[in-house]
Amino acid sequence: MLSPHTFGHLIRTYRLQRGWSQEELAQRWGYSREYVSQIERGQRKLDSLQQVLRLADLLDIPQDQLDAIGRGIPRRSIHPQRPEQADSAILQMLLAPGRDMVQLSYLLWIADQAPSLEDKLHELVSQLDSALISYHGDLLRPAQQLLAYAHQMLGRMAVDHLDLAAASGHFSEAIALAEELQDPDLLTIGMVYQGSLLRKRGRFSTAIRCFEAAHQYLQGASTATQGMYYVNFSTVYADRGQHEPFLRCIDQALDLATTHKESIAGLANDFSLDDVLWAKAGGLAELWKPAEAVKVFEETDRLRQFRPLRELGAYTINKGKAYFRLGELDEGLQLVLKGLELATEYRSARQIGWVERIYMQMRTLPIGKDKRLDALREALLEARNKLG
Repeated sequence: MLSPHTFGHLIRTYRLQRGWSQEELAQRWGYSREYVSQIERGQRKLDSLQQVLRLADLLDIPQDQLDAIGRGIPRRSIHPQRPEQADSAILQMLLAPGRDMVQLSYLLWIADQAPSLEDKLHELVSQLDSALISYHGDLLRPAQQLLAYAHQMLGRMAVDHLDLAAASGHFSEAIALAEELQDPDLLTIGMVYQGSLLRKRGRFSTAIRCFEAAHQYLQGASTATQGMYYVNFSTVYADRGQHEPFLRCIDQALDLATTHKESIAGLANDFSLDDVLWAKAGGLAELWKPAEAVKVFEETDRLRQFRPLRELGAYTINKGKAYFRLGELDEGLQLVLKGLELATEYRSARQIGWVERIYMQMRTLPIGKDKRLDALREALLEARNKLG
């Protein structure tokens, strides 16, 4: 039989080879960090063969290594003998992309390198939903976790299309799954996106209550999740015109970002030092402190000189807005027109909407009578025509 001590040593060895902490392995596996620790120390045996095989797949442990430490692990069968085994085999195939792959798909979508990924995520959600209707096996928890992350990514894509009803549905599904799993990261992220959606719809008080409700899960969440929470909460206060609460939140995000090691989860949820500084610059511009905003944008320019396509469009528009509010019309116009061109290229209704709001705000100011703004009006008309 397989010794728990020997198996635990094997798990620890392959985990360290991949550079994962116990917490990172636990998140991918769908169990707690303490459970992983007990397995590695040989203090607890795995409850089922499916758990062993799932760990082996996550860590890419070769079959010969499993064979070498004991005969307690039979080889994988490609012909399940019982219905429940067939269910597990189907789910194992669906889980193959994993959480990281779902988050990476969003990063590829941001770069506009694989627009079809949105359809693939919809397909994955449909297949997982169907598979989980009657399944109650060992893969239930990791499958639900993957489904929650897929809903989060699809919700963010729906926001970009300005399909806010669909976005709300995806975020609600993610939160419901997170509550089932009692996963602090998933709960926090889902509630943050739901709160941000309320902000976009102008429901600021309800958005703040949503963020306040999410705060109870922060202590158990990762640094990346905590950081994205404060970044998004700061945006609510900036849009509401509350300078002091904005600074408190963005400063907390900055404190976390300065010690945070970049991760896929952080990148997929827009949390890095660059993202925090960008949010600070955008918030300062929104609060009519454009000179301070431009200085921060200069810092982000030095920090990151290359950006994925969709991110570049958003960043360029935000930066142009700061220059507009500073009264530097030529620089602002050049940036906003470039951002609009990019947003039209990848058909972002949300970003085109940003430019429309900037244009309408500029028209209400004394500078709004300047003929140079006519170029922006014409570009907006052309963008809307192309968007259909």
